[in-house]
Amino acid sequence: MKQPGKVYLVGAGPGDQGLITVKALDLVSSCEVLVYDNLVNPALLEETATGCELIDVGKTPGRQTVEQDKISRMLVEIAQSGKRVVRLKEGDPFVFGRCAEEMTVLDDAGIYYEIVPGVTAALGCAAYAGIPLTHRDYGSSISFLTGHEDIEKESLRIDFGKFAATGGTLCIYMGMSKLEEIVDKLIAGGLPNSKPSAIVSNGTLPVQRKILAPLKDLVGLAKEEGLISPAIIFVGNAVGLAGSGDWFEDRPLFGRRFVVTRPVGQNSRLKKLLEQKGAEVLELPLIEILPAEERNLVAETFAGIATYGWIVFTSANGAREFFKLFFRAFGDIRSFGPMRIACVGDSTASVVRSYNLEVELIPTVSTAEDLAQALVATDSLDSANVLVITGNRNRDILVNMLETLGHAIVDTLSVYSTDFADVSEAKDLLEFRKNGADALVFNSSSAALSYIEQEEDLLLEDQARVPILCSLGDQTTSTLKENGLSVGLEAETPSLESLVDSLVTRFSGNQ
Repeated sequence: MKQPGKVYLVGAGPGDQGLITVKALDLVSSCEVLVYDNLVNPALLEETATGCELIDVGKTPGRQTVEQDKISRMLVEIAQSGKRVVRLKEGDPFVFGRCAEEMTVLDDAGIYYEIVPGVTAALGCAAYAGIPLTHRDYGSSISFLTGHEDIEKESLRIDFGKFAATGGTLCIYMGMSKLEEIVDKLIAGGLPNSKPSAIVSNGTLPVQRKILAPLKDLVGLAKEEGLISPAIIFVGNAVGLAGSGDWFEDRPLFGRRFVVTRPVGQNSRLKKLLEQKGAEVLELPLIEILPAEERNLVAETFAGIATYGWIVFTSANGAREFFKLFFRAFGDIRSFGPMRIACVGDSTASVVRSYNLEVELIPTVSTAEDLAQALVATDSLDSANVLVITGNRNRDILVNMLETLGHAIVDTLSVYSTDFADVSEAKDLLEFRKNGADALVFNSSSAALSYIEQEEDLLLEDQARVPILCSLGDQTTSTLKENGLSVGLEAETPSLESLVDSLVTRFSGNQ
């Protein structure tokens, strides 16, 4: 008889993927089945292991994908099959997360489970909006309330008039559809019209919006600003102490949306740099990197690997694929030999350094021309054997310069191919077509060519923001211009940091 599995009832936090706990993230990355709600940050789904089954049971007002009792039975059945399942809930599982209902069913079925708390929405949204919830002189208690305890029922189930007399800070979840009624009942229950209040919509996310107002003005201002669910309503004297600064929304790219086009799994660094500046980032992978090898050429190259004076890596993809082939041929890094190593840029060098190998040369500017010139300047190329690791779309200029200027004997080894990715399969395509973006960011000519080929699939709806096209370097810019497209921005130097700095200069403070 198969041993039963285990269920983990886990809080994902209020939205920002960085607010998930270390323990929760570890469970997400190691579980066999992930059962998740609709407000869980989609980026967390990408943290699951290969082969993990993803089950969406999200509930929203007016639509219930899976009934609660069915979710509970599902958890029991998955655990009884012997699998480890994470039930991932937005916020904290014990704060309006229906964790108690699932826990009871698991108890009745004799299923082992653990509960992992999370940052509940009221705490996260308040912190990201700069709204204090307590103060020793203005509010020493907090009440968590729900304006819509059962999303299938229209009537309020809480007597908000009674809570008006409790004092402290009221944190009201799921109350936007009943906002006017809630405010009326609070005022009728004795709260003054002037009581400080606030609403934070989409809290902790790059699209966060907030309003601060006296209670009597809250409904009108929420309508005027178009605030929508998910949102938390805050009422209380401590709310009035909200700081004049706004650490979250004052970041230079807050409110901006950018589209990154690198291959799946290779956008993390650029995405992180943009998100640290406050931007919302969509991913539309326009190219894919595929392993490619000519077995005879690989075997011949590795047989003479000790004869090369330099090995030159022209991209991080090339470095990754080279070492995959290397360790299939050799079991020991010592077989790498005495070659000196050159890399086109820091990202490529970081891949090489991960194998505890020293990178001797990185050009100041990450281009093939600058890499060649830096190598020639070492005065070590004359009649030297040089191995250049490439992909199928690499330009010949590096090899030509090494041969003509440095008088080197150059062999090339192509270890990967770049192909156009089908943009229709991109998870963010519909969002991009509906709402557009401020900029489309191209890191390579290959991505630019893929965009040109699939431009019809990327047509925007009438009211969508039309993005400018941004380029990492002059080759990508040339590719775009040669195909009749206007380039709105090019990085000063071909690096991700320079690209982000250029975006900040262009878009900061210009909403």
